[in-house]
Amino acid sequence: MIKRGELFHQTIIQVILVALILAIFLMATAGKVNARDVKQQVLEKQSALLIDSATPGMSFEIQKVNINGNINKVEVKEGKIFISVAGLNSFKGYPYFSKYSVIVRDEGSKFIIEIK
Repeated sequence: MIKRGELFHQTIIQVILVALILAIFLMATAGKVNARDVKQQVLEKQSALLIDSATPGMSFEIQKVNINGNINKVEVKEGKIFISVAGLNSFKGYPYFSKYSVIVRDEGSKFIIEIK
């Protein structure tokens, strides 16, 4: 009887530890999914795809107050677009493939990206 009781307690402790580790893992994963860097990468990729498909004379705008967060800065250099979201600077950027000149202007509450 004593051995069964000890085995039961050990099993319960192991189940609790496994559940605790699983809960920590899920909380860490949920934090990454909602992180600013994911939102930043999405914005960079969307902008790069727009630049890729644009022709000269086209322009599009990115609002500074965006569903993905507050956008601080938009830069285009060396064939990549860099977007800073909520104070998180972009270091990798996202490449675009356009043979046209791309210019970014800051106009009050939005950034305008022009293709020339």
